[in-house]
Amino acid sequence: YLVIWCIDLEVEEKCALMEQVAHQTIVMQFILELAKSLKVDPRACFRQFFTKIKTADRQYMEGFNDELEAFKERVRGRAKLRIEKAMKEYEEEERKKRLGPGGLDPIEELQKCFDVKDVQMLQDAISKMDPTDAKYHMQRCIDSGLWVPNSKASEAKEGEEAGPGDPLLESVPKTGDEKDVSV
Repeated sequence: YLVIWCIDLEVEEKCALMEQVAHQTIVMQFILELAKSLKVDPRACFRQFFTKIKTADRQYMEGFNDELEAFKERVRGRAKLRIEKAMKEYEEEERKKRLGPGGLDPIEELQKCFDVKDVQMLQDAISKMDPTDAKYHMQRCIDSGLWVPNSKASEAKEGEEAGPGDPLLESVPKTGDEKDVSV
């Protein structure tokens, strides 16, 4: 129980408390080992343990401190692994939320299109997506500046708002409740 608590404290970044609990854990371990070697009840030999610690039996203290430091390192290692595992699970969960019906990750697909700078590939990727997802991701691309709607027309007509005549936005499949405004 104390070992798990130490790992939990390290994950929560409560290092001082973890070190205190780790110290208590090793004290208990040493008392149990002393009781085992003397073949007595652990409650009867805790005074002997603290007497050895108080008199600073050098070899005993070195063994105690070495065991304490090794234990803390093991706790830190397990906490680090637990954090890494939780991060991987979170990233995988986020990725699964983004997956479309065909099993494609819209972010990865759009990223490929922008990397190779292929408009046709981008139009194909958008047309394969759910219309609401496609609009959402295209709006994010526009907002971030990755895509400038109708950029050639806006160069010709400075200051005008890009409209529905953008070929990429036209490739987004329309849902049944939308009107076609590109007439």
